Amino acid sequence: AAGIPSDLDWVVPDGLRAYESMSGPGETAQVHPYLFTTSIAKLAEEKGAKIVLGKATDIGQGPDGVKSVTYIDKATGESNTIPATDVVVAAGPWTRSVLPQVPISATRAHSVVIRPTRPVSAYTLFTNIELPGGKSIVSPEIYARPDNTVYACGEGDRIVPLPSSTAEVQVDQSRCQDIIDSVGSISDELRLGEVITRQACYLPNVDARGGGPLIGYTGVKGLYLAAGHTCWGIQNAPGTGKLISEFVFEGAAKSAKIPTLDPQRYL
Repeated sequence: AAGIPSDLDWVVPDGLRAYESMSGPGETAQVHPYLFTTSIAKLAEEKGAKIVLGKATDIGQGPDGVKSVTYIDKATGESNTIPATDVVVAAGPWTRSVLPQVPISATRAHSVVIRPTRPVSAYTLFTNIELPGGKSIVSPEIYARPDNTVYACGEGDRIVPLPSSTAEVQVDQSRCQDIIDSVGSISDELRLGEVITRQACYLPNVDARGGGPLIGYTGVKGLYLAAGHTCWGIQNAPGTGKLISEFVFEGAAKSAKIPTLDPQRYL
């Protein structure tokens, strides 16, 4: 009666009040963040890029624009400075650590990965779940993955400030359990499944009227910004990379009209 697809058989039907499809079969796809980023990095290296893992600490500037980047090498712990003619800051919630004037703040988000009791059909669900007793409604997002796992994420918080690195992100086990309980309340396959990951990350938010992301020239010659994508960074990463390449090599965005994303509105 609610119009639920017949193959979406891993959601308890008795509690379903409404279902609305955002697209038809074959019209959407899912990107796995880890596989996507590591694959793109490998392709870049194959084309000649050198990837150095570390922590940027300073962007050197002169009268003619950027001149260098200083960073702490993760492998050696040493501070190094390399000359630069073009610098792209794509540091997400850590943007202000190198560009303090950028109006980007961080929101912590928790998520879990569950291996269901059986393989489930390929659906992503943006839910509104009324908890037992009708006291509150939660809205976890649920993503079935092709490796027989299901990713689910909950609402964000700003209780714990952004740490200096991803290695220091604090995971609130109770918030992870809330996600597990809420998705388990609508699916036996998830409720009885194996929880294999409990994790947290920080999302970059543009704290300015109009929101973000901020993509393009900063006003300093050779310095570009690509940050503030909130939770849609993975989805919009290829388009952002394309636009930034146009700024660097052609002087302006060519493939899209993005004046509302101009960082200079705030810098």
